Amino acid sequence: MKIEFNQEWYANAICEQQLRAPYMMTKFVDNEARKAGQIRGLVIEHHVSGWFKLTYPNHYLEPDNYQHWAEVCSHDFKIKRKSGLLYIDISGPKRDGTFGSYNLKPKDGVDFHLLCHALGFKTWQNVDYKKGFQIMGAVRSKNYHTTIKEEDIIDIQTWLKYICI
Repeated sequence: MKIEFNQEWYANAICEQQLRAPYMMTKFVDNEARKAGQIRGLVIEHHVSGWFKLTYPNHYLEPDNYQHWAEVCSHDFKIKRKSGLLYIDISGPKRDGTFGSYNLKPKDGVDFHLLCHALGFKTWQNVDYKKGFQIMGAVRSKNYHTTIKEEDIIDIQTWLKYICI
């Protein structure tokens, strides 16, 4: 499923990175390359969460740390359903291009991970966000490991039907 580029969501991601950067957990190092990675992740996150907020306004809820820059939160937004809340993490690709967890990734507080990437990716230093973004699928938290099995990825159209229950 494709999400079009949105200049406002892009600007919001850049602003959030600047406000959150002093408090963001670094995976391994704190340098310019890591900051660029934070921005890439937030640009994807803002586009996916922005799309959900726009498309499902009656179901979308901000994360628990919304505009609390120093607070860590394992989910990026929540979906309100009749049967309760779903906690959603937006998962961009790792450095090697694959998806999955890493050692310092929070394991609790998420129901689903949405696998997403920028369509304009050429290299980590050259990403054309204006080409948009793609959500490839959803993975239940219990199946979100360092390596994700293809059979554990739920088709996004199937998953979208599930969230409105």
